[in-house]
Amino acid sequence: MTDEDRREQAPTPSSAEAETSAAIPGPATTTPPASAAGAETVAPAPSSGPEEPADRTGDLPPTPADLPVDHDDREHIVGLLQAAVSRGLLDTLEFDRRSGLATTARARRELNALVVDLPLEHPDRARARTAAESRQTRTTAAPPPDETRAAYSAGDTSGTVALHARMGSVKRAGAWAVPRRLEIDGWLGSAELDLTEAVIDHEVVEFDVDMTLGSVELRLPDSASASLDAVSVTAGSVEDKRRQGRASGRPHVVVTGKVAFGSVEVKGPKWWKG
Repeated sequence: MTDEDRREQAPTPSSAEAETSAAIPGPATTTPPASAAGAETVAPAPSSGPEEPADRTGDLPPTPADLPVDHDDREHIVGLLQAAVSRGLLDTLEFDRRSGLATTARARRELNALVVDLPLEHPDRARARTAAESRQTRTTAAPPPDETRAAYSAGDTSGTVALHARMGSVKRAGAWAVPRRLEIDGWLGSAELDLTEAVIDHEVVEFDVDMTLGSVELRLPDSASASLDAVSVTAGSVEDKRRQGRASGRPHVVVTGKVAFGSVEVKGPKWWKG
């Protein structure tokens, strides 16, 4: 048999085998890119654990606004809200809402939010103003309070007498000596002053009222007249209930000051005794 006959009888690879052999590459060497040739490869350092955030606010101490509050702090804020009502900065509904939140507040920021929009005077400035007014009062010719009370007890009614009705009541009736000027201040209280049988040595008697959540009642003799125009009212009332009030009678009673969530009433003599 010749060589030509052997070549004809030799098996030839199928087309599928040819494609398979062409798809499988032979061993080859990997050549790095030209741009990275000669450069060192630095492997990343192994991680020791989860990365912690840079800002660790949980470890910081609480701010003053986060500090807890007590009963005195809440009462202080309620007092500021009452002052805002007396100045006309808040109405009744808003006062009720904010005072309710003040009673349930737990942190200072909750209390601060209730008064931050109110133009209230800073406590330091208020104390400085009070001290300045006190010094100015001491430099005037007015006698000290003890001397004023002593003079009034001795029968001198030309000075000023202060009456306080704080969570209580003050009453004057019968033959009592009426001073030239009376200062009535109160909170959750009442003042009832009957001048129908009182001893009045002055043609003009002044009543300066500062009442919150309370009432002031003045009973005047038939010959007296009254002026109530100088009283500022916030969620309250000021009224002369006499049916036959005189315009220029004597003594003439002048009522000044302010009332919030309360009332000031001027009445005539009682038609009954008892």
